Amino acid sequence: MKNVFKNALLVLFLSIGFMMGAAEDLDVKVLDGQNLKVELNRGEKGDILLLKDTFGKVLFKDSIGKMGAYEKIFNLELVPNGIYYLNLDKKGSLLITSIEKTENGLEIDELSGFVFKPCFEIEKRQVRVFLSNPGQIIAEMKVYDSKGILVGKLKSRELTIKKTLDFYDVPSGIYNVEIIIDGQKFYKALKIG
Repeated sequence: MKNVFKNALLVLFLSIGFMMGAAEDLDVKVLDGQNLKVELNRGEKGDILLLKDTFGKVLFKDSIGKMGAYEKIFNLELVPNGIYYLNLDKKGSLLITSIEKTENGLEIDELSGFVFKPCFEIEKRQVRVFLSNPGQIIAEMKVYDSKGILVGKLKSRELTIKKTLDFYDVPSGIYNVEIIIDGQKFYKALKIG
């Protein structure tokens, strides 16, 4: 029991460290009524910046192709009033900033969300799934076969979700895993066999 508590505490501290580091790297501010300035102090190759509306429609997408500083100014004058989300999609995490546009201008909710992405390790006909869940919110995983038929699912609130999926008794082929956590969906296609 002591080891479980120590491991949980370690994951929690590491998660907080990652969140604080990511928050320090991204600076979002209102320049004037309808202009939003986004600065990324330490962008990494593969990072993606997304601006989405309330329904998840992507309004802007930019792949950050170089390491170092990045800057972008968005003019939101022509978009309707509502809630928008600025996502910094990094290799292992997703940083979410909520922006509300009203007739009075823009309001930023600093670091609205931080979600760790799941990690997958495939070995023969077994797949290990790892997901850090510092908020201990419900994470749902669904596995579909190549025809889109649900073949397995689970829900968990564990701090550290570690599951091994056994594919020894199923036909070879492509299986799709969908993980939903904090309103975000992550997909992984697995080639088994």
